[in-house]
Amino acid sequence: MNLQLIPRKYRNIFAILLISLCAATSAQAQHRSDEEIKKIQDAKVAIITNRLNLTPEQSTGFWPVYNDYSQKRRDIHRSQRKIINDKKAEGKTDEQVLNNLKEVQDLKQQELDLEKEYQNKFLKVITASQVIELYKAERTFNDMLIQRLKQR
Repeated sequence: MNLQLIPRKYRNIFAILLISLCAATSAQAQHRSDEEIKKIQDAKVAIITNRLNLTPEQSTGFWPVYNDYSQKRRDIHRSQRKIINDKKAEGKTDEQVLNNLKEVQDLKQQELDLEKEYQNKFLKVITASQVIELYKAERTFNDMLIQRLKQR
């Protein structure tokens, strides 16, 4: 990747992210320790902060709302994984498998409802353009994290 094509402010964040991800992914244990998760979260905060260019007032209002949103979204994703991983289709009737699929669909609907609810909350503290940048920053971060994990 040619770093000359990336604006200077993004190069610094990119470097911090890479260092954090390298540190986080260097551990050999399959489960991440709390310290590794903290490093990943710090890198995510750095990217979001940089992309949104939050004013101090916006930052004060934004982060509590975003942290609440992120936690609720993580809880929904954990529930989805639990259903998918714990309730294998082997040895189950079609009706049981369909019930599991319905549970996952219900959780996806909860996630969509959560996104709608929090979009309105975000718009009370940041602009619509910043909300779009938030979604882009999250996508960029997740893509970078996935790529890093694939390199393990």
